[in-house]
Amino acid sequence: MQNGGSMAGERRQRAVTQTDIARELGISVVSVSIALNGRKGVSDGLRQRILDAAEELGYEGLPTPAQKKDAIVRIGVLISRRYLRYTPSFYMNVYQEIVIAAQEKKSMTFLEILDMEDEESLKLPKLLLDEQVNGILVLGELSHAYTEAIQSSSRVPVIFVDYYQPIGDADFIISDGYAGAYRLTKMMLEAGYRKIAFVGTLQATSSIRDRFFGYRKAMMERRIPLKQEWIIPDRIAFDADIFMNLPEEMPEAFFCNCDVTAAFLIEKLRQGGCRVPEDVGVAGFDHFYMNEIEGVELTTYDVNIEAMAKVSVNTLLRKINQTHFVPRLSVVTGKIIYGNSF
Repeated sequence: MQNGGSMAGERRQRAVTQTDIARELGISVVSVSIALNGRKGVSDGLRQRILDAAEELGYEGLPTPAQKKDAIVRIGVLISRRYLRYTPSFYMNVYQEIVIAAQEKKSMTFLEILDMEDEESLKLPKLLLDEQVNGILVLGELSHAYTEAIQSSSRVPVIFVDYYQPIGDADFIISDGYAGAYRLTKMMLEAGYRKIAFVGTLQATSSIRDRFFGYRKAMMERRIPLKQEWIIPDRIAFDADIFMNLPEEMPEAFFCNCDVTAAFLIEKLRQGGCRVPEDVGVAGFDHFYMNEIEGVELTTYDVNIEAMAKVSVNTLLRKINQTHFVPRLSVVTGKIIYGNSF
């Protein structure tokens, strides 16, 4: 090591970071992180050099022998603030299940809320900058540019949950929105409905588009043409505020991209004098809503939040601990919840 003593002296006045060790040895911070956390991915010789340098420089994060045996993995979780406007929020429910799944694996979680201004300006989250986590789970769709920025800038493994974007070498975990929407729409068709509208802004998220394509497949199999005015937006793209305008020609039923939209629609229909399901049918998606809908048990699709959380945590842990990890798209299946809304 060159100039080790002088470098150590210079750093006595402040805490030594993994970046300092990496700079001292002329290697990447990733290699330093791998070595100090006892993970696979560096040679025994390099690992020892890193440990020796860390001790000489006075790095305070060196684990004791007991800590090495029971090392705790630190998982960062990132959620955009726009997904927290409704209380409780779908993604906070996912986060709670992630905490439980992480605890079962003797891991800790750290939550960071992403401001929309930071996303627009491509300001990276603190989770990526403070070197305090071993991996990151991103919950809920972010812009393509921001997703790409996180993937390319992160020095630790990252997994994106509940959306998909065509980015190389990235890992995504989604619910089976396509198959679930297909099955629900088929149920509506089998119940005798033919004029079925889709409620959801297609430009908003990939999960809404997946559900739309599942709906379209079921309708196409019955050779029912697409009626443009029955594709009804429910939000502005990348905005969680729900709104909608009913079409002049009313359909017989509505397939809603999520339960929150379905509940909003049912209230709007009631204000116009329409009863559910007597006058019009409604289906939801997610099996998540914060309030009861008076007189209506929503027929919907349960995306299985608990399973999604476990798959997310287990996949991230495997990615943290394996040097050669093949990026993948994982799909979590759910089930239909039968109500009386159509």
